[in-house]
Amino acid sequence: MATEFLWVFLTILAILGLIPNGMSLGQGLRMRGHVRRAMRLAFGAFLPPVVVILPVRGMDPGFDDNVRAILRQTYPKYRLVVVAEDPVDSAADQVRAIARETSRVPVSVVVAGPGDLPGKVNAVRSGLLHLTPTDEVVVFADSDIRPAEDWLRQLVQPLADSTVGVATGFRWYVPPRPTFWSLVRTEWNAVSANVLFDPRRAFAWGGSCAVRRDHLPVLRLEDRWREVLSDDLVLSQAVRDAGLKIAYAPAALVPTFEGATRAICLEWCVRQMMMATLYLPIVRRYAAASFAVFDGSVILGLASLSLASALGPSYLVPAILFLAPLLVAVVKAFVRRRALFSAAPSVATAWKVPPWRVAFAALAVPWVMAWGLVRTRRPTSVRWRGHVYDVRDPQRIRLLDPRRGPNPDSKDPSG
Repeated sequence: MATEFLWVFLTILAILGLIPNGMSLGQGLRMRGHVRRAMRLAFGAFLPPVVVILPVRGMDPGFDDNVRAILRQTYPKYRLVVVAEDPVDSAADQVRAIARETSRVPVSVVVAGPGDLPGKVNAVRSGLLHLTPTDEVVVFADSDIRPAEDWLRQLVQPLADSTVGVATGFRWYVPPRPTFWSLVRTEWNAVSANVLFDPRRAFAWGGSCAVRRDHLPVLRLEDRWREVLSDDLVLSQAVRDAGLKIAYAPAALVPTFEGATRAICLEWCVRQMMMATLYLPIVRRYAAASFAVFDGSVILGLASLSLASALGPSYLVPAILFLAPLLVAVVKAFVRRRALFSAAPSVATAWKVPPWRVAFAALAVPWVMAWGLVRTRRPTSVRWRGHVYDVRDPQRIRLLDPRRGPNPDSKDPSG
C-alpha cells in the first residue's frame, strides 16, 4: 500500500511539473511570432541624426574589427563619441587610427569625467555631456560587439513610436572555438531573451540600445547613473517609471566573437545574476521559480529511476515524466535560437556549432543558474575589471581598494 501511494504521489507530482515546462516551451514557440511582428518595423524610414556613445577600457578580442563595423553602418547621418576611462588608454588611440580609414563618420574621443565610481556607468554618463543640438537619438554600444551594416537603422526604428522609451538589441556570443564552457555562457545569455517580449520583465541591454534625445529629461539618466553599477537595468527602470515602453528590435541582434573558460563563464554568470538581484529582482524571481521546477524535476526523475530498480518498473512512468524537461530544454533552446537568428542572418551565418554540442550546454545552464542564484542571494561585493565594489546598497555603490579586496565579512560573488 505504501509503495502504491508513493507511486501515485510521484506520478501526480510529475504531471503537475510538466505544466510549467509546457508553458515554458509554449513561450519559446511564441517567440517566433513576436519576432515576425517586431520585424515589421525593420523597413521603416525613421532616420534621425544619431550619436553613438562607445565606452572603452582596454581592447577586447577583435576590437579593431568591432570598431570598423560600427563605423561602416548604412545610416545616413551619425557620429561616434568614444569615452575612455583613462586618457592614456591604448583603445582610444586605436580608435583614432581606425577612424582615419573613413572620412564619412565624425569621431570624437573624450575622457570620462571625474566620479566617485569609475567604470562603464560613469563613462556613458560622461558621454551624455558631449551631445550636440543636432543629435536626435542617442545610441549606447559596447566595444565587444560586431554589428551588421544595418544594425543602427534597425535599432532606431522602434523609436518612431514616441511611447517607446528605449529600443534595445541583444547579444549572441559566438565563440571562435566552441568549447563547452563558452557554449554554456552563450546559452546562459540566450535564456535572458525569454523575457524580451514580456512587458513586465523586459529590459534594455546596454551594449546595443537607443533612446530619443527628447526623452532624456524625463529619464534623468545623468542623475540616475550616479553611484550605481548597472547602466542598462537602471535605464530600464527609468523607462518604466516614465510610463514608456521597452521595445526589442530583433534585427539588431549583434554577435560578440569571444570564448570563455570555466572560470570566466562562471564569473560572468554570477555577475549577471547579481545585477538582476540588485536592479531587476522580478527577473531573479522568475528565474528562481523556473529553474527550481526544472532542477527539482530532474532530481526526482533520477530518484524515480532508482526506485524502479528497487521497487519495480512501474516507477519508470514518473521517472520518464520527471525527466521530460530535459528534452523540453533542448527543444526550447533550438526554437529560441531559430527565432532570434531568423531576424539576423549575419549572426546565423557566423554560428557554426553542431546542435548536439549546444544541447549539452543548454542542459548545463539550469544547474549553473541555480548555483548563481544561491551565490547571489545577498551580494555584498563584486570584482569587475580590476575594481572591487561594495554593492550592499545598489543605489550607493562604493569602490573598495582592489589591492585590499572586499571587507573580511564580505563575500565576493564573482569568485
